[in-house]
Amino acid sequence: MVLKFHNEIITIDSWRPDETYDGVFPKGAREKEVYFSPDNPKPTCIKSDWRYLFKLSRSRSWCPWQFWVEVIAYRLGCLIDVPVPPAYVGLNRQYQTGEDTYGALIEWFYDERKDMYIEGGQFMGQLIKNYDRKKGIQHNWELLSRLKDFIPDTIEYWAGVFTLDSLIGNTDRHQDNWGWILKGAKQNPEDYKLSYSPAFDNGTALGYEIREKDFVKYQDGNRLNRYLTHPQRARHHMKWSLNEREPINFYEFVRKFVVQFPKAKPIMEGHLSFSREQAKETLEPLPEMVTDKRCRLTRKRLDFMLDLIFKRKKLLEETLEQCGS
Repeated sequence: MVLKFHNEIITIDSWRPDETYDGVFPKGAREKEVYFSPDNPKPTCIKSDWRYLFKLSRSRSWCPWQFWVEVIAYRLGCLIDVPVPPAYVGLNRQYQTGEDTYGALIEWFYDERKDMYIEGGQFMGQLIKNYDRKKGIQHNWELLSRLKDFIPDTIEYWAGVFTLDSLIGNTDRHQDNWGWILKGAKQNPEDYKLSYSPAFDNGTALGYEIREKDFVKYQDGNRLNRYLTHPQRARHHMKWSLNEREPINFYEFVRKFVVQFPKAKPIMEGHLSFSREQAKETLEPLPEMVTDKRCRLTRKRLDFMLDLIFKRKKLLEETLEQCGS
């Protein structure tokens, strides 16, 4: 399989701002703006008259490279066959006067003119009294797994999302970072197609918070292992159960998930059937795209990210092996 991606910056200076945006992608620590693409846009990977999120890095002064994580997560999602909204490198010269502002340009994952969208937090809030949407500390798999009796592809969907989040170390798949698309529901409320959202909002991952000068510290095997496996840092946002007192790391979570639903094992193994060479080829063009030293993706950082991905991949594969056939 040969994957093709757009490997050039997309300038959005003339795009029309969406003044009605009210935060379908939840407002968080990073700045976000929403725009509509022009008619007959260039490049051709951009949809015509379509909503796009322009997402900057968290606290840009200290980690201006963070927006790259969204672009990498999209490409990795394509490689492992887990749906992620298309994400490109965007440039907006109008965002801040006298400055080139770079960010992830992310395609909106449903058509608001035709479709409806239900956030996972709405579902959790209906089932748990006094559910805290801000902190999401009651977000749990035990309750969510009941959906398998009503939505047939629930296990397949979460097998993919858990694989992606474990590979990139995403700790922010909270209750409003997943949901359901009711395709066509606005046109015909009695005849629509229900599907899970793609895995969006992937920026809190891939060691974005680690400065390049500190990469050398992770050559220490003990420190690296703590970073990869400590449940306070390496865990899914959702708990296993509502009554869980201590968090568990990505791999223990996956082990319990596969033991509970054995059919998830071959699905996850399929998502993991990619090589370092394939991943490197998929991501190789990125360091050449932006030359601005403030926010360019250095080859050193990309190599560090790849190392993290493949160390996590090995841990996931070992976890699945321990689960038996």
